Amino acid sequence: MNQNKVSYNFGKKGWSIIGFEIVLLFFMTGLTVDGLNIIVPNMAAFHGWDADLLLSISTPAGIIALFLVVFWGKLINKFGLKRVTVVTMFLAAISVILYGYSINVAMYTITLILLVTFINAFALTCGFAICANWFPTQKGIVMGFVTIGMNLASAIISLILNSLTQRFNIAIALAIMGIVIAIVAVLVLLFVKATPEEAGCLPDNDSEVAALIHKEEQELKDVPTISYKEALTNPKVWVLGIGYGCFGLATVGIMSQLTGFFQDVKGFELQTAIYTITIAAVIGMVGSWLWGVVDQKIGTKITSVIFGFWYFIGIMLLLVPNTGCMVIGIFMLGFAIGGNGNFPPSMASFVFGRRDFAVSYSCMNMIVGIVRSCSFFTLAILRSVSQGYTVPYVAFAVISIVGALLIAAVKVKGAVGQSLEKQAE
Repeated sequence: MNQNKVSYNFGKKGWSIIGFEIVLLFFMTGLTVDGLNIIVPNMAAFHGWDADLLLSISTPAGIIALFLVVFWGKLINKFGLKRVTVVTMFLAAISVILYGYSINVAMYTITLILLVTFINAFALTCGFAICANWFPTQKGIVMGFVTIGMNLASAIISLILNSLTQRFNIAIALAIMGIVIAIVAVLVLLFVKATPEEAGCLPDNDSEVAALIHKEEQELKDVPTISYKEALTNPKVWVLGIGYGCFGLATVGIMSQLTGFFQDVKGFELQTAIYTITIAAVIGMVGSWLWGVVDQKIGTKITSVIFGFWYFIGIMLLLVPNTGCMVIGIFMLGFAIGGNGNFPPSMASFVFGRRDFAVSYSCMNMIVGIVRSCSFFTLAILRSVSQGYTVPYVAFAVISIVGALLIAAVKVKGAVGQSLEKQAE
């Protein structure tokens, strides 16, 4: 099976799966990361709460949610991937609405935990599992396409939420987002199949791939699927999780407060700051696809290492007072944002395959998410100590290098080879 071939021949149904996952990732990034630029200050102003307190809550809330998300892999195996996807989407819709109408900080915290739990469940654990089923060898390029949803959220979610908040208020703005999630859940129920076989299609829309997948599944039929204990005691899951978590920590830490950075450090007006982020996110859409192409051609591990060093350079250039360097930094940062979400599911798909993706990725994603969630706490502490953005942004740049070095140290092998070794033991 040629793992390095780049193909765009996914068929009508295959492209529809990609389209749905783009939308799901839009909600994930829009409501748990980039939307905080608008949600946190407006919720604070709306209720008279402290904005720094609300921002700091995001770290423990995110960590608690990710411990809860890890068990969705088991629920998928028990109740079915599509059913779990739809149920978590409806629960997420309810959580978003209640989050907007929080009457105190305690309710804000609880609904935020539920919101992050269910959104991560349907967008990451479930959505990526569906993609792994449909595109077993085209994981790199497919991740490059679907993570465009993250960049699309970075480009327009602040504009959408800001517009809705000015027209109504933040509570109604979030309620509208919750209703839209519920509508998409109905569409998923009606039109999405968890595997290409259920839709009468072939994996990767390729008969050769389908034949090889069938052969591999026959070879592995006597090999038990991975358990949570095996996944959580697998060193690769931990090192890759921490490595990719470093990328996520840097990304969330920068993007969640990038509006404030441009206003306070660069002297931009609010609208100018939002438009600058939008431009960076649009660049990221192209970057998402190109990182996917590179992933598909040279492999996820090498591409991930390149990404970490690229990110470091981009962040450092953003801090340089020179306008030309800042423009290059914005371009590099936007380009990097496009690739950040590609790699963990792509790597998990390669290392663990279709059968073990849900459990292994849910464990890896928990580790990624815990490390990533520390971004809010890290940003708040470093900002309070340094009274600015330079120190935390330099820290995030260094952390991206740490992530690259961790990933570079891991020896990865494809799922079939590992499973056959396990069978021989």
